[in-house]
Amino acid sequence: METLSVWGEFLGGVGVMLSLIFLGVQTRASNRLALAASQRERRHIWQEKMFYIGNNTSEYRELLNNFDAMEPDRQTKAVVILFAMGNQLDTLLKLNAEGLETDDNLRYVMDAFVGHISTPGGYKFWQKMSAIDLYGDDVLNAVNEKLATMELPNKDFMEHMPWLRAA
Repeated sequence: METLSVWGEFLGGVGVMLSLIFLGVQTRASNRLALAASQRERRHIWQEKMFYIGNNTSEYRELLNNFDAMEPDRQTKAVVILFAMGNQLDTLLKLNAEGLETDDNLRYVMDAFVGHISTPGGYKFWQKMSAIDLYGDDVLNAVNEKLATMELPNKDFMEHMPWLRAA
């Protein structure tokens, strides 16, 4: 009887170990699916921004080149793009910190946002928004850290992206 009890405990322990291994595999697969879904959603949102920029390209180019001279209605159409980019960057920073976003996707969005913010008009916009703490600390700190390594405003950005130059 005692032998049967020992075997029962042994088999029960093996069953628990197999269950934990299965649970670990399932959790890992679930995390990878969550990461993939998050990236698909972020890319979809980014694509929507690109369509919005395409529909409001005149205003956006004007903002990047001469923010202060814009009429308020045109300025509003353009700053929505930078607000949306900053919001997405904030989300990606938070997801990356939790291991739910890849470094390369975060780097792409960060570099794109900082590039646009570093233009003459983009930098004036960023200074105004930073002065009133409009963006969250994650975005403010990450973007300001990158901007600190650059000569501002960044006139080279437009050389690489001529479609953003003023008309």
